[in-house]
Amino acid sequence: MRRLSFFGHFTTALGYAASVVVILTLWQVFSSLALIPLLFPSPASTVRVGLQLMAEGKLLPNILASLQRIAIGFTIGSILGICLGVLMGSFRLVRLFFDPYVHFFRALPALAWIPAAMLWFGTGEESKIALLAYTTIFVVALNTMLGVSTIPRNQIRAAQSFGASSWQIFYMLRIPSTVSYMLTGMRLAMGNCFSTIVAAELMASKDGIGFLIFSSRYWMQTEFAFVGIAILGLLGFAVDRMFHIATTKLFARYFPWGWRRS
Repeated sequence: MRRLSFFGHFTTALGYAASVVVILTLWQVFSSLALIPLLFPSPASTVRVGLQLMAEGKLLPNILASLQRIAIGFTIGSILGICLGVLMGSFRLVRLFFDPYVHFFRALPALAWIPAAMLWFGTGEESKIALLAYTTIFVVALNTMLGVSTIPRNQIRAAQSFGASSWQIFYMLRIPSTVSYMLTGMRLAMGNCFSTIVAAELMASKDGIGFLIFSSRYWMQTEFAFVGIAILGLLGFAVDRMFHIATTKLFARYFPWGWRRS
């Protein structure tokens, strides 16, 4: 069993490594074909600029600022989304009332709310966190609602036949059956947060990965933008994997086997 597990991890790592090599090779080829290298920096120049920014102490503060905003906005949005999803899944009237609004706002990107967020919350941290919470709430709510509402009625009737109260059914049956749906929604919403942070940091930011990307246009520092893009993608990938591994370890009994292997 251990040998099979080791072989599986080795194959996964080998696949990731091959993918990285192919992408870097294609990047290098296309950058060499560019008529103006400044417009499409090579991987080597991007790494060189990234190391330079790190040595100058300009990169880490921007990374930490973006991660802090994502963590706060994601946490607030997840809590609100779970509460809303549980209510919608448990009570039909609540679902009928909120369902059209959830689908309406889910279709609106956070970018559309930037002017309103600046008017309501100003240009400080509150508006950025509000946008990140907004892009989290509805994904988590819909997945949570789906988990609560798809519990078989036979399980609920069986619990009632053994004398379980409504609270006991909710706490011991509905919530455990919904954990995997909640965390799946949170994982999807985490990806939304990383794609929204760039738009959120357009609002009079002085730090953050989004600020680094957009400020590069002033002096045609294209390498700065590529450094920010690469770091944002790597951070998103790393956080997604850590979230997946941590949640499946902590809540392993709530997940189907196929989900755990994804």
